[in-house]
Amino acid sequence: MLRKQFQLPADVTQARAYVSGLGYYRLRLNGRRIGHDEFTPGWTLYEKRCQYQVYDVTKQLHQGENAVGALLGNGWWSSGLGWAGGHERHAKPGENLRFLLQLEVQCADGSQHTILTDGTWASHVSPILEDTLYHGETYDARLEQPGWDTADFSAADQWKPAKPVEYRPAIMCVQKAPPLRITGQLKPAKITEPKPGVYVLDFGQNHPGRPKLTVNAPAGTTIKIQHAEILRPDGLIDSVNYRSARVTDTYICKGTGTEVWQPKFTYRGFRYAQVTGLPEKPTADTIVSQVVHTAAPPAGKFTCSNRLVNRIVKNVLWGQRSNMHSVPTDCPQRDERLGWMGDAQAFAPTSIWNMNMALFYTKWMRDILDSQHPNGATTGVCPRIVVDGAGRAAWADAVSVVPWRIYEYYGDRRVLEENYEGVKKWVEYIRANLQNDLYEKPTWGDWVPVVTTPELPVSACYGFYSTKLLAQMADALGKQDEAEEYEALAKRQAKAFHAKYYHPETANYVTGTQTSNLLPLAFGMVPPEFQQAVADSVARDVAEHGYHHTTGFLGTPVILPMLAKYGHAEAAWRIASSDEYPSLGYMVKKGATTIWERWNTDQMGPEMNSRNHFAFGAMAQWFFEGLAGIQLDPDVPGLKHFIVRPEVVGDLNWVKADYPSPYGRIACDWRRDDDGSLRLHVVVPANTTATVYLPTAEVSSVRESGKPLAEAAAVRQRGVQGNRVVVDLPAGDYWFVSQLPGKK
Repeated sequence: MLRKQFQLPADVTQARAYVSGLGYYRLRLNGRRIGHDEFTPGWTLYEKRCQYQVYDVTKQLHQGENAVGALLGNGWWSSGLGWAGGHERHAKPGENLRFLLQLEVQCADGSQHTILTDGTWASHVSPILEDTLYHGETYDARLEQPGWDTADFSAADQWKPAKPVEYRPAIMCVQKAPPLRITGQLKPAKITEPKPGVYVLDFGQNHPGRPKLTVNAPAGTTIKIQHAEILRPDGLIDSVNYRSARVTDTYICKGTGTEVWQPKFTYRGFRYAQVTGLPEKPTADTIVSQVVHTAAPPAGKFTCSNRLVNRIVKNVLWGQRSNMHSVPTDCPQRDERLGWMGDAQAFAPTSIWNMNMALFYTKWMRDILDSQHPNGATTGVCPRIVVDGAGRAAWADAVSVVPWRIYEYYGDRRVLEENYEGVKKWVEYIRANLQNDLYEKPTWGDWVPVVTTPELPVSACYGFYSTKLLAQMADALGKQDEAEEYEALAKRQAKAFHAKYYHPETANYVTGTQTSNLLPLAFGMVPPEFQQAVADSVARDVAEHGYHHTTGFLGTPVILPMLAKYGHAEAAWRIASSDEYPSLGYMVKKGATTIWERWNTDQMGPEMNSRNHFAFGAMAQWFFEGLAGIQLDPDVPGLKHFIVRPEVVGDLNWVKADYPSPYGRIACDWRRDDDGSLRLHVVVPANTTATVYLPTAEVSSVRESGKPLAEAAAVRQRGVQGNRVVVDLPAGDYWFVSQLPGKK
């Protein structure tokens, strides 16, 4: 704990606190906490960049004596991150916690005052005996010093002088990404007592959180709360997959009546809490869970007539919340929780449909560039820690994929401008490592697939893809010479890949796995005359596997859209709606409330086996873009113009989706009636246009707001493509009715 008293000569007219810390801080003024942000100042590569927050504290100060205080914890700075105890620079828990404040105050008499962190501050150990991200927090309430952050604190003479230290990151910057916040609260849905005095609370949902305890017990009563994702057969928790992380919070009561406590500087993913030391059986109010994550605003909504798919959508969203803690993490529970870049780039489009991720990813891209090596190699984990060498393909390629996604969905040219040189350095690293125009270096491949795809072709695909994206960025920024240069380089890579890996007799790339065909198809490496054949090969393989995918982290995001694009939407739907292994529905059937790390997590051992990853949730992108049909126009970023092409598949009877685009609400909902007609409602926001591909048996059957297309004033018919009539729409609300193909 840190504190300082100061005096103000008159009433305060304006006051702002500019504040930062290493690791976490909580700012307090005159006995009150300032703000609602958690885990400030946020996770960055601290030696390169440290964020600060700004708070208006005008109402918290007054004429006369005032006191400012800060409570410090380890956080990402000194918790010892990583499964092996973390990198040396982050492996000293409790040492050298640091705080930085500049409090600017204007008073009614015209005077101005600046209160800084300097040698006049005092310090004292807090009641928090231990705090780390992995192991939890231990708090001894008997050590509390009431009023320590007020001006009339009577024990200030027992505190020691704080020690000023020099620490100068290359950049101090204001936080621009959304803060971490408590976004909700879960009560236990079930409480059991598998052993006398041992209570297990089931919150009904795997989630990122921490407990909030309310108790009345004698002084010295020690209450321990342990966490887990699953239970053992005997009803006790099973946290073996948390590996070395103890994930245990301990509270020692002070015995002064009703006490309310929650850990301040830790979190974890869990569904179950096991509690010992309570003086009596808990109720649903004794321990609740505070849900905490980066509070990016909610965005799209999707529902349909299939209950399993709706549960999958919910699981995907909970997986996303669980892995947004200043950076996109791999998992929220075990001794890891790192910013794995391959997971994030694969899931990025789905995450954007679920939440407004523009500022979150913009911040993280700065972390990626801060972590980039001088030779241009980007890392596999960001901020760079534990795995801090040159990143492997698909993981390192987040440097190019993520800013392009922000540009595609939000139309933000600035993110391309800020990251262009970093992407260029990465592509030049790729170019320097080309052999016969192919970037073939070891990678983690199509991580945890059902059927393994060779690594080197995966690396070559991503070498092409980053080069292609750089060419597109250069074109968008008006750098035509570089656009042509990198486009030519990408074409050489695609040509070399096709020549080496394509087998015309089987219409397969490499070994013919789904991912080995999907990546070149999705990235645009397949010559036009072979594209349909390659897509048909994927569809055949899906059918041979009982209409299941065999993909891992990299193939999964693209299998449904590629199948649908090339005429196999029914196969895509069978994959998406299945509840048999391997599928997202299988996870639901087995009780999952988030997305697993592995398709067969329920059958695997404890190591590397999280029940709360987001990567496989990337399939949900197709729910918005395929089933609802709201698609980007590749030539018009930011949904200024968009496409509506719904897939009316299987036994699906209706779909509803909407999305708050930069221009306003986009909506598409459809329903098919018993007579074979389709009712489609489309909302096109102001200052945008849309092209709708409407399924129909014949153009003459189509009506808009009850009128034939020819009489619908705002609708411009473009033509017919297969069994779809194509129309262009300006902003407005449209209600179409058509007769579905094959129906009377």
